[in-house]
Amino acid sequence: MQYSYFTAKCNFDQDTKPHRLNLDVGDTVIILKETTHWYYGYRQKAKETRGIFPKSYVHLCEYNIVNGEYCIQRTDIVEEITKVLLEWGGIAKSYFLSTNPNFQKIRRKINELNNNRSALISGNLPLDEMRKVKLQATAQIDTGNKLLGLDMVVRDESGDILDTNAICTTELYENHVNAVQRIEKANRLSSDRDLGRGHNKYSHNILLHVNAFVCKFMEDSDLLFTLFDGDTHKPISENYVVKWSRTGIARDIDQFDNNRVLFTDLSRNDLSISKMYLVCYAIRIGSMEVKDSMESKRTSMSIANSVLTAASRKHSQLSVNSNGSGGSTSEYLMRRPFGVACKDLTPIISKPEDFRGNLDLPFIMCEKDTLDGTLRKLIANKDIDKIESKMAVTFEVLRGDIKQIKEDFPRLVHTNVPVARKMGFPEVILPGDVRNDLYLTICSGEFARIAKTSEKNVEVTVCVANEQGQLVPGVMSIGAGHAPIDEYKSVVYYHDDKPKWQETFKIHVPIEEFKQCHLRFTLKHRSSNEQKDRSEKPFGLAYVRLMQANGTTIPQGQHILAVYKIDHKRHDKTVANSYMELPATTAELQGTKPSIPGLSLLPKDQLTICVNLCSTKLTQSVSLLGLLHWSAHKETLEQSLNALSLVPGEEVVKFLQDILDALFNILVENDQPEKYDQLVFMSIIHLIETVSDLKYQHFLTVLDVYINESFSATLAYTKLMDVLMRNIRDAITPSEKSADGIELEESAAVRRLYKTTRYLHYVMKFVIRSRVLYAAMNCNTDYVDFATRLQELLKMFIDMIGCPSNLLKSEGALLKNLHIIATDLMEVFDQVHLSISIVEILEKFPKRRLTQSKMGCIKDFVETKLFSSPKCRAILLPVFCKHIKDHLESNDEIAECINIMNNILRLLYRSDVGPTHNDVRDIMIILLRQVMKAAHALDRDTGVVGQFIAIMLGILQRMDAQHYKYFVNDLHQQGELKDFIIEILLVFEELVSPHQKAVFPRDWMDMIMHQNTVILGALQQLSMVITDYFLCPVFDKQIWSNFFQCSIAFLVQSPLQLNDFNDNKRQIVFARYRDIRKDTAKEIRKMWFQLGKHKPKFVPQLVEPILEMSMIPETELRRETIPIFFDMMQCEYYSSRLELESYGDTKHNNAHHKGNFSEFKTAMIEKLDILIGAGKGDAEYKELFQKIMLEYCAAHNTLNVDGTSFVAMVTKLMDKLLEYRCIIQDESKENRMACTFSLLQFYSEVDLKEMYIRYVYKLCALHMEFENYTEAAFTLKLHTELLRWNDTELSPQLRSYRHSNCRTHRELKEALYFEIMDNFDKGMQWECAIDMCKVLAQQYEEEIYDYIKLAELLKRMAQFYEKILKEMRHTSEYFRVCFYGRGFPRMLQNRVYIFRGKEYERHSDFCSRLLVQHPQAELMQTLEAPGEDITHGDGQYIQVNKVEPIMDAAFAKFNDKIISNEIVKYFTSNNVQKFQFSRPFRDSTNGGSMDDVRHLWLERTELITQFPLPGILRWFPVVDTHTFKISPLERAVEIMKDTNKDIRQLVIVHQSDESLHINPLSMKLNGIVDPAVMGGFAKYEEAFLTDEYLEQHPDDKDLIEELKELIAMQIPLLSIAIRLHRQKAPDSLRALQDHLECCFSDMQQHVESRYGRKSCDLKIERDSVIMRRTNSFLPALFDSSNNRLSETSMGSSDSGLSKSTFLPRPPTNSIKSTLASLSFNTRPLGHSPSTKGNKHKDKTPAKRRSMKKDRDTLSLPVANCQWYTPPLTTITSTPEKEINSSINSLASASNSSLSGPKTPDPRVLTEELTPKRPLRSEKDKERRLSRPASIATPTATIKAFADTRSLSESSNRNSVETTDSTSEEDIRPPPLPAKTRDSTDFSSLTHSLDWNPNGYAMLNVLSNNTTTTTTTSSSSTTIMTKTSSITNSTYEYLEATNFSLPGILDASKPRPPTPPPKPMRHSKHIP
Repeated sequence: MQYSYFTAKCNFDQDTKPHRLNLDVGDTVIILKETTHWYYGYRQKAKETRGIFPKSYVHLCEYNIVNGEYCIQRTDIVEEITKVLLEWGGIAKSYFLSTNPNFQKIRRKINELNNNRSALISGNLPLDEMRKVKLQATAQIDTGNKLLGLDMVVRDESGDILDTNAICTTELYENHVNAVQRIEKANRLSSDRDLGRGHNKYSHNILLHVNAFVCKFMEDSDLLFTLFDGDTHKPISENYVVKWSRTGIARDIDQFDNNRVLFTDLSRNDLSISKMYLVCYAIRIGSMEVKDSMESKRTSMSIANSVLTAASRKHSQLSVNSNGSGGSTSEYLMRRPFGVACKDLTPIISKPEDFRGNLDLPFIMCEKDTLDGTLRKLIANKDIDKIESKMAVTFEVLRGDIKQIKEDFPRLVHTNVPVARKMGFPEVILPGDVRNDLYLTICSGEFARIAKTSEKNVEVTVCVANEQGQLVPGVMSIGAGHAPIDEYKSVVYYHDDKPKWQETFKIHVPIEEFKQCHLRFTLKHRSSNEQKDRSEKPFGLAYVRLMQANGTTIPQGQHILAVYKIDHKRHDKTVANSYMELPATTAELQGTKPSIPGLSLLPKDQLTICVNLCSTKLTQSVSLLGLLHWSAHKETLEQSLNALSLVPGEEVVKFLQDILDALFNILVENDQPEKYDQLVFMSIIHLIETVSDLKYQHFLTVLDVYINESFSATLAYTKLMDVLMRNIRDAITPSEKSADGIELEESAAVRRLYKTTRYLHYVMKFVIRSRVLYAAMNCNTDYVDFATRLQELLKMFIDMIGCPSNLLKSEGALLKNLHIIATDLMEVFDQVHLSISIVEILEKFPKRRLTQSKMGCIKDFVETKLFSSPKCRAILLPVFCKHIKDHLESNDEIAECINIMNNILRLLYRSDVGPTHNDVRDIMIILLRQVMKAAHALDRDTGVVGQFIAIMLGILQRMDAQHYKYFVNDLHQQGELKDFIIEILLVFEELVSPHQKAVFPRDWMDMIMHQNTVILGALQQLSMVITDYFLCPVFDKQIWSNFFQCSIAFLVQSPLQLNDFNDNKRQIVFARYRDIRKDTAKEIRKMWFQLGKHKPKFVPQLVEPILEMSMIPETELRRETIPIFFDMMQCEYYSSRLELESYGDTKHNNAHHKGNFSEFKTAMIEKLDILIGAGKGDAEYKELFQKIMLEYCAAHNTLNVDGTSFVAMVTKLMDKLLEYRCIIQDESKENRMACTFSLLQFYSEVDLKEMYIRYVYKLCALHMEFENYTEAAFTLKLHTELLRWNDTELSPQLRSYRHSNCRTHRELKEALYFEIMDNFDKGMQWECAIDMCKVLAQQYEEEIYDYIKLAELLKRMAQFYEKILKEMRHTSEYFRVCFYGRGFPRMLQNRVYIFRGKEYERHSDFCSRLLVQHPQAELMQTLEAPGEDITHGDGQYIQVNKVEPIMDAAFAKFNDKIISNEIVKYFTSNNVQKFQFSRPFRDSTNGGSMDDVRHLWLERTELITQFPLPGILRWFPVVDTHTFKISPLERAVEIMKDTNKDIRQLVIVHQSDESLHINPLSMKLNGIVDPAVMGGFAKYEEAFLTDEYLEQHPDDKDLIEELKELIAMQIPLLSIAIRLHRQKAPDSLRALQDHLECCFSDMQQHVESRYGRKSCDLKIERDSVIMRRTNSFLPALFDSSNNRLSETSMGSSDSGLSKSTFLPRPPTNSIKSTLASLSFNTRPLGHSPSTKGNKHKDKTPAKRRSMKKDRDTLSLPVANCQWYTPPLTTITSTPEKEINSSINSLASASNSSLSGPKTPDPRVLTEELTPKRPLRSEKDKERRLSRPASIATPTATIKAFADTRSLSESSNRNSVETTDSTSEEDIRPPPLPAKTRDSTDFSSLTHSLDWNPNGYAMLNVLSNNTTTTTTTSSSSTTIMTKTSSITNSTYEYLEATNFSLPGILDASKPRPPTPPPKPMRHSKHIP
């Protein structure tokens, strides 16, 4: 069935209807069936889907079927453009996405290519445009490929892609070089490229198009355009005539829209003259005076847009021609001067691309001046551009002869475009160019007045007349574009007796009539009166003959003609030629006054003309005529022969054939051979010399045609040979010399011989042609005589070369022409004898004589027909090769040698030169090794290397198996076979090696693939040679090793990796060259298994190359090569342990088996790392390797265990390496480090020290890149563990590139120790640095006794100790990170890690950083374990929470010791491997209250990491997890331990540093001794220290006792702390101190009475405490009276957030950040966040009223203001963002109050409070005591407080918020009234706030018995204001004055919104 192929031209989409086939524009569809309006078929890209679609939606296309696929039938260039656009499109997209700067360039090229493709497909282009667009498209493709780095396309001159398989290697290389030059030229000339064919450089043309003429016209005009020489002021070319009408358009219908002319025959000299003008003479045709009419108007109409009206056509027909003879005789018309326009063309010709479009020619009118005078005036006018009247023309320079231009530009130069020739011969006269043009210029005239009183208005009429005086019609032309005319009429100048016309026109008289014709000039006066003018008759006559009496034409130059008066009455008109009896010129008059009837001389009148003859048939030379007519003038023959050398070349070439006929007639027929033969011979030489001149070189073809067709002198050969031998004999005869042996001068014979040998080839052509003609006439009867004579002549050539006289020039000329002579002699002489003679001539030359000429002769001979003959080539080629070899060895004439070898190889590749087998053998034997050596020795940067390589490849390409066999035998006999094999393998390896500079550029795809094809063929031949000669009996390891190295390097080279290519390139390579990798792999495999018993010698060596080969992504190739590895395992396993035994010897003695393959294993591991890291291999290779190797191992009895283990290990390594390669480029540094660490572990397990150390430094470099100095130090320690403290020499595996100068273990280990110490110092791990110092110190002190180094080391150690105590360093925070989902890298999937955070990195910052590294991941909001949908899904989920490090048990020694906290703090968060986090929950199963502290449990999870942190990574995986529950009692014990520990630490800190603020101590003590809201440890007593509890929980007895002990131990600690507080407290805190002591006294009495009295090891030394009382104060924020929270009832330390041992902030840390972490809450005291557990509580109004009543009765002491903070949020609610927003506003308010210089001193606003707190109601007290402690997880808000652990236990509220109830009735309390400045009593202020830069200014806000009361109608509550504080150099506090919540001022406003409920245990948020 015949299918049709269509393309969719519109989208078709009707999914809703059945059986429809959807189409997109451009889809190709195959039609199976059709109806009237529908087609049924399928899309080519989706053949399975078929349907119907409308016929109108598709377009029928012509198609071809290629490989079973339908393809649109397009031309090759369109198909190429299509593929290129598809390929470029993808690259352009990637360029756009990566913002590549070349995107815009390639985008423009794509658009241009698309336009070119559209133009080519359209079919509307003419041939020249089609060719031009094609060349433009190919140029765009080539330059675009170069820009994109794609492969270069090799093309021919027409732009077609070359068939690279049809040309030889050297020709392919030359085409690549030409392509590079073509692309470079296209890039340079991208704006205007000359894309045509090679043009004739001697011929230039100018195409002129006249578009418009802007001027005021009144009459019709003739516009005469010509090219004008400004230097000589003469026209260069013929005129071009445009007939212009008064309407502004052409008068001639033929010129309508076709006003163009081609000025031709211009030479380079013409275009290079200093000033060339385009001149236009405007000649008005009409009456003497201009007649104005209504029709006169100014026109600027374009010819192309004008239409001839009927009236204008009629006027055009009636108007006179230029000569006035074409119209009616009754018309009163004459030619009058109108004006002149000109334009300087010099800049336009030099750069035509800058002058596109119209050119304006300024035009001026003549007025009363002549046309020539007006032109001179216009040229001299400097303001020429200001002239308004202008002509518009288009100008274009075209190169080439007229024939070529018409072929290349048929659209521009069509058949009816007139041609204006140069008025002279072109630079090169073409043989067929027959011209007989006489250019006549009427220069001027002088006419005397006779009867007239005024000057004449003279009109000259010129005509051509024959001997009878009759007019010859149609032989005159005013210019191109004008029809021939009968007579020419000059311009009439008004009243001018001496007119200067300077008018030139052409006379073209046929050759046969030229001798009989003459020119007749008639002079007439034209009257300005029409009536008088009609009666005017000619008054004068003049004439001149065209031929002179001696047969020559009228001479060039000026001629002054005599003017004769016409007496019309006496003149006999019947005798028309009567005037020819009179003298024509004034020179002929000789003083006489001749006259005839009717004609008399006017002695004062004369007419001056100028003649310029351009004729190829007529001559003006008398000497030439004498030679041509020699038989009639034999007496002057010698004179004529001698005069021939004086005849101009133009005359010689015109009469070339006639002169040659005459000369050979003289040679054969003369009676005096001794006299004339030499003269004739030299005349022939002169003639050949003239024709060989550059100007007449085209006439060489005329000479060749003459020799082959017209020459007929059958006897000339004998005389020519005689004269030739005589000249040689005369020249080689020793000449006269001076006394000192020097020749006096060059003899005439030597000069004659040189002249003869220069043109000897043409002399021999005449000889041979004469002999052929003679032999044809005489049946070749005397051939023996001729051959003998010719042999004698050749012998004389040999003698001439061997002559000792100085004939170098003649010898050089002979060498130059010898190839032409030999080619011609083949026709008449035996070819073999001729070849022998040529060899003798070449061999006769001495070695260093005429080297260049000799090589040039050889080069020319290669291209001759003689060399194409196999018999002759067998004689010539060895000699040629020998000469080439000699020059290559001497490094002389390299370029010429390369050209000769290129030509020889190109000729041998042809199919029409006969058998070439022996020729290739000769080249191979003589030149191959020399070419290889030359290529190897030369520098790659020289361009000659590529040519040598191409020649070498060309020779190898032609060599077959027989050649190799012959060559190898020859080399083997000479003992050079091994050297050759090594040389050629080395050359091959360097050609394909990526480490060497490429010989051929990377984009020379065809050249490189051709090279690879040739190399593969050579390797296949060489493999057989190596097997035959170097395997046995003598095995040569070097050659075999070189072969494997070369073959594998060849196989793995990038140009052969087809998988890396795009589809287009892959298809091209497959189609032209196929995949040659398989053949190469088979060859390597074959050679490996041929090694036999020698295999073990190559096992470690060949592992890497064969491994690299096996990783090529080609399945079949991999299957061929992977089994080699198993064979290598066997080889090493069965190899002998004894060095003297060979591989085969172990077969007889199994005990000598090595029994392992450790070397192979080591090499395999090392090389895998290198190759996979370099991008080789993939997961498929790993699986295939594992499968094949396991099959082999399983089938082997001995290696099944070890082999299987090895395969598993290698597979694991490949897995890790592939993962490393994939992730090492990842932006996530953690992933990169983890992969590096994974490999580090692997190499540690397999004990590969070199690889281990390599990855140690890779990991170290990664850490240094990200400034992980601590981890970098730990990483470097791994290297030191491999080193010993001795002076053993370092093995290569243990060396470090960082310390390359270290030679011994001790040196390197010492250097690494110092580098590690530096990194520990930068990472602030001074304890670790000290440990390193101790090791070094021991070596210096006890081993090498270097006390100088020891002293320096101890100084540095002392600095480290000092830094521990004095420098600030952060405490690292740790985070548990879980990676869930298959979307993560394999090493992270569903794994748990502990991460060490950065300095001061909070939870939110860490999460953000983690999400940046994993942008596709989603942060989980709960700590619940995810389901399988997440863990087994393709997504990425991250779960993050903070964990607390658990200090190692080894550091329990610090317990109960009074040491600095800075010492202990390090060990709490460093060198830790165990971490924990807790989640609180309430156990309400027993029915107890949710607020009961007895039901608050913790779920604690402990995690153990693989390695301690910090370590060589910032994270390690969790290897063990243990989750358990903490009972409320255990939790209470923990809290009490922590509280006691904090008190103890505070005391120690304040004792050690007296400058610390007392503020934290005050807060801590106040929170413990006066717990206020939280109840302190009283709640624990109430909950656990009861008999009831002990009965219910008898197992907790020990814990209860421990709790009692802790409570009792707290009293002595508090006692010491309060005493210390008293010593340091300023006067302003005296009231607080009294309050603390009062409360402590009650507490002490209570505890000691119940639990006994305890003692403490801490002591207070009063003398050591120096108090500072001068106006120092602590901000109210930190006043102990302010913090009425119970320290013993605060949140647990197991919150999951950072827990740090309480320390005051270092001096450099700003307290501004401390306050910034707090959030101030001005809610009423009863306002607390609700929880889900509150929902079940009673919401009755009675409860609300009772709570409100309790609050109304509440009053607080005036010790200080109270601070409130918002409720705590969960971990995942990003509290930092919320908190910072409120703190920022506070900070800005505070700063504004401090920054202004005019701000008045702040005042602390206080309320009037009762001096003592009233007793609580029993109900309130019961509620407070029963309220459980808070289990809220603290956030970053807590960090500002001194003790995070104690603060984290607030019950259902934040760290320092105090409320009395958690019931729902407290959610919406009435707002407290705001305190304003107006209501403040300032009488209590006793101090003013002063600025003291050296201390603290303070406000005494503790005035005794001063209160302020604020009352509202609904309640009476208390509001505190914050005390302002000022900073000094140590601390910086924020100031906030009168802080209150808006809305509190007005009780009528609505209540504040309810805060969000507190999350419960089972909520989705992380608790």
